Amino acid sequence: MAGTLKNVMIIGASGNVGKPTVDALLKAGFTVTALTRKTSSAKFPSEVKTHQIDDSYPSDQLLAAFKGQDVVINLLPPVDVNQHNTIADKAAEAGVKRFIPTEFGSDTAHPKVVELVPMFGGKAAITNYLKKKESSGMTWTAIVNGAFFDWGLQTGFLGFDLKAHTARIYDAGDAKVNMTLLSTVGQAVASVLQHPAETANRYIYVQTAMGTQNDLLAALEKSTGKKWTINKVSSAEARKEGGEKLSKGDMSGIVPSITGGIYSGEKGTNYDETRGLDNDLLGLKQEPLEEVVDKVVKGQPV
Repeated sequence: MAGTLKNVMIIGASGNVGKPTVDALLKAGFTVTALTRKTSSAKFPSEVKTHQIDDSYPSDQLLAAFKGQDVVINLLPPVDVNQHNTIADKAAEAGVKRFIPTEFGSDTAHPKVVELVPMFGGKAAITNYLKKKESSGMTWTAIVNGAFFDWGLQTGFLGFDLKAHTARIYDAGDAKVNMTLLSTVGQAVASVLQHPAETANRYIYVQTAMGTQNDLLAALEKSTGKKWTINKVSSAEARKEGGEKLSKGDMSGIVPSITGGIYSGEKGTNYDETRGLDNDLLGLKQEPLEEVVDKVVKGQPV
């Protein structure tokens, strides 16, 4: 079952990553508690326990909440690094055995990736801080899953508008990109906790499929039976535009910053090539890109 790790507390359990993670953990037999803010109206499955604290995440309340938990999964946005570090401190003080930080994206352990997308520096700093907590007995696992495959297509984040049939293609459209379904991300979390020794104090790399924007476009045109309109974009210009917007506090710069990085084709952006995958260790299958795209287009479960 869950081995030495049984009780899991999740911060941010109602978000895009939180929901499939909760589902996978419950299915695997873990006892799940959602740590929520007192002003939150989030709803969870009946099997999920809840523990409310003040919105500011006070240290004393964090410590009390973490008592008796084997695992803490922190899915808060990596905006306030100090807040994330405080959460890690209190988890270690409470005797938590495993901490999973808010990575769930590109390989921030690769310096080139953080150079390309500076906003990833927060994630890297949070995980580096966790390394300092190893001496306390608390282990950590950082999960790298690339782009969220289904969510990225559904929302247009990956550059494709499913309703307008338009594609924003970066450079030549031939950069290989790692993509993982949200359901598979949840399964990865559960499997990490079922393999505590093999996944301790390291980055874990998973994907559902790997492909280029050209591969995605071909699959989308095949599934929709339509010829899509293509708008060419420079990945370097996108990163510059995104960086300028973010420097002014304009959060619309997030998308061009990230997509301009992952679609650049620079070393480190394809972790299947630079790191290798942990799919086999975790029992996660890869799926044909065309089949996943077709299901997303048709609104079928993935």
